[in-house]
Amino acid sequence: MTIDKKTQGAWIIHHTDKLQGVKDAANDYDSINLAGRCGLLLSNLAASDEQFISEEKLQALAKAAKINRIELPGILEELKKQKLIASISQGVSVLGLTTAATLEYTATIFNDANPKKYELAVIDLSEKTSELPLDDQTAKEYIEDTYKLTTLEASELLSVAEQIGFIDIENVDNSRRMIFNGNLFRRNEIQKINAICSSLSESNIRKIRELDDMLKGQACVSIASARQILDNKLFGRLQSIGLYDVSSVINEQGDFSFVTKPSAFSKFGNAAVEDAFDLAKVFVTSLTFGMTQSELDRGKITMIEKLMRRLISGAWVGPATAIGHDYKVLELRGVLQVKPSQQHGNRFEMKLLKKDIGELALKVITSGDISAETILSLPSASIISYTSPEQNRTYERKSQTPQIQSKVGELLDVLRTGM
Repeated sequence: MTIDKKTQGAWIIHHTDKLQGVKDAANDYDSINLAGRCGLLLSNLAASDEQFISEEKLQALAKAAKINRIELPGILEELKKQKLIASISQGVSVLGLTTAATLEYTATIFNDANPKKYELAVIDLSEKTSELPLDDQTAKEYIEDTYKLTTLEASELLSVAEQIGFIDIENVDNSRRMIFNGNLFRRNEIQKINAICSSLSESNIRKIRELDDMLKGQACVSIASARQILDNKLFGRLQSIGLYDVSSVINEQGDFSFVTKPSAFSKFGNAAVEDAFDLAKVFVTSLTFGMTQSELDRGKITMIEKLMRRLISGAWVGPATAIGHDYKVLELRGVLQVKPSQQHGNRFEMKLLKKDIGELALKVITSGDISAETILSLPSASIISYTSPEQNRTYERKSQTPQIQSKVGELLDVLRTGM
């Protein structure tokens, strides 16, 4: 299966995130891990224009990418080898890059590292099962034939890939298992939802339509509201296969989770690629908090489109007290630069560093499933940390009872055969 470099880079980032949660697995998938960690750091460092990163800021951005001091020198050397960064006095100079270019360089680093055939196989299989689920026997035969693996090697690959989280596997019955991943509903959503609904009761179909109508009108709803409409079991099954995205934020007031549709970004390209680092999602969410939480004298956002267009133009925005507190996650992800205002002691100004992320967020707000008016339903407070839909989906899936898991397997089987 031929995969373009941007898509390959997105899967490398996805798999690197999974490797971080499994002790010692990174050693077996060293090409993926090296390339992915280079990509994660590069994403945090790179802006739309070439820029200087001080040594102090470099350490902070590396820590935010979960790269420790022992790993950092090797990753920096690889980025220098690719001519993406250069050491200068007390810091590094970083080439101006888009998110798409960062993904392409991630793929280049991976391919230059002479990846093992099973590393190529898990990326290929991930892309294939993001289109439709595969039964495990078909998947084994595919990777055996394509990557010249023995039956035993193919079986071991699937087992390890499941343990790490590269792929998900659910039982349909005692003899069949389905392989899938959380990107199933980022493409061809309508056809896939219709296939799922063909196996459900009329009552459950009505519930799904009710939630779908609510999401069309409001773009996002609280997880409590979604569970109330669908009930916990049905929502859990559908979240497990990726029909709904659940994003979570932590702020001064507590933990908040809200539901959106995976297709919110799909109008503007491959949703799994365009926002592979979840930066636009975090950006939209952070701006939403600025609209709902801040008082006018603190820096409340009242004209979000005007604000975003000014940011995209490269201008500094501010001064406002809120800027110094509400965008810490975006600072650590290299999306915004924040500095104290020289003329107003306790206020701050901000500048957009990643123009393509701002443009994508603006498109979603003005043309996609999320609008400036409807995202006001999000919780009102600044973001301290962010948990992605994939992390929440994985947690939900692993916390389900065997009875619910068997129902998930049945849904996947219907999806595979009903399309």
